[in-house]
Amino acid sequence: MNRKILIVDDEPDFSELVQYRLSDCGYEFQVATNSTDALNHAWDSPPDLILLDLLLPDLDGLSVCEIFARHPATERIPVIMITAVGTEVTRFSAQVAGVRQFFAKPVNFEILKTTMRQLLDAAP
Repeated sequence: MNRKILIVDDEPDFSELVQYRLSDCGYEFQVATNSTDALNHAWDSPPDLILLDLLLPDLDGLSVCEIFARHPATERIPVIMITAVGTEVTRFSAQVAGVRQFFAKPVNFEILKTTMRQLLDAAP
């Protein structure tokens, strides 16, 4: 069975790039362009891992991650934040919100693949 990955990013080009660069991993992808869609996707059909942008058009990624962490359907799903805002303050805030790993754009996809495998293998 393929692992489900939810990509949450308001830039369709980036979501397509992620899917293309991870296509050799055998993942099944869902894409959300805002926090409302992300929450609905995650609660209706919980993914195995979430790739989450910080800057979204409605709620920011930190708020979304905090909601995921408090909801029974998503509290154990690992979240990787991928954002153009790579400051130390943002990294710390992401960690406090429950983000498991943090990547600043542009992403090194080989490191991302390795990180995703490690998180998926460690998930209950």
